[in-house]
Amino acid sequence: MGLEPDFIFRIEKCPLTHDYFVHSHDFSELVVILEGSAIHIIEGREYPVSAGQVFLIHGNVSHGYKDVNNIQYVNVMFHPDQIVQLSELKLLPGFQALFYIEPFYRKEMYFKGMLSLNESQLQRISAMLDVILEEYDNKPEGFRLMIRTYFTSLIGMLSRYYQSNSGRSENKVLRIAEAVTYMEEHFLQPITLQALADMAYLSKRQFFRVYTRNYQTTPMDYVIRRRLEYSCTLLRNVDLSILQVAMESGFRDQNYFARQFKKIFHCTPTEYREKQAVSLT
Repeated sequence: MGLEPDFIFRIEKCPLTHDYFVHSHDFSELVVILEGSAIHIIEGREYPVSAGQVFLIHGNVSHGYKDVNNIQYVNVMFHPDQIVQLSELKLLPGFQALFYIEPFYRKEMYFKGMLSLNESQLQRISAMLDVILEEYDNKPEGFRLMIRTYFTSLIGMLSRYYQSNSGRSENKVLRIAEAVTYMEEHFLQPITLQALADMAYLSKRQFFRVYTRNYQTTPMDYVIRRRLEYSCTLLRNVDLSILQVAMESGFRDQNYFARQFKKIFHCTPTEYREKQAVSLT
């Protein structure tokens, strides 16, 4: 699908005049319905889609269309690694909801968590898609950079729309997304599973199950990983002791910090610091 090994990306505008058989692929697919309607079949479940609806289909998920009625949509096929500024996007509840939680939670939500754009929003998104399509079709100099940049802007705008268009109290997906965003913003502070579950209006067991299934790690393991990654930046400052690094990275026990660090990075914090010093000489 890609134009080169590290650029896995394709975009196409699809007028669909007939049913489209159920299929799957190993890349992610962002779908924006521009006009018309159809029945979308995904993992054996059926639900109607129409102009303004936006949804993500992860790799290896079977889907197709039937009862097609003058539908036109844009398919953006990509590998998640193509998303630049991912750390900033993860701070947007709408991004967490649209790209991580809703695709895995849509059966429990009976597809009510899907993003629906109003007419003016759809016009703006359609214009952004046209810019990406032009870059992709004409391939001017630097088009890969521009596509990545425009695609990131598109994702950011869709994330905003998800948050503004979804009533928080009615949308379970957005409540979960806000708890996940809180983790991203406050990972250096004390965080408990109970507090996260309370933010999401779920029991601890429910939040643990939803998060683990969607992110392929547990909430607390993710927090520890983020703290350890942050500690790597602090370890480059030789004026900080290992204890200071541990404390500023959210750990209250230096020995526990060292054990977790070695489990992830296969060396002690001191050894990591020494390797970094050697690499800079």
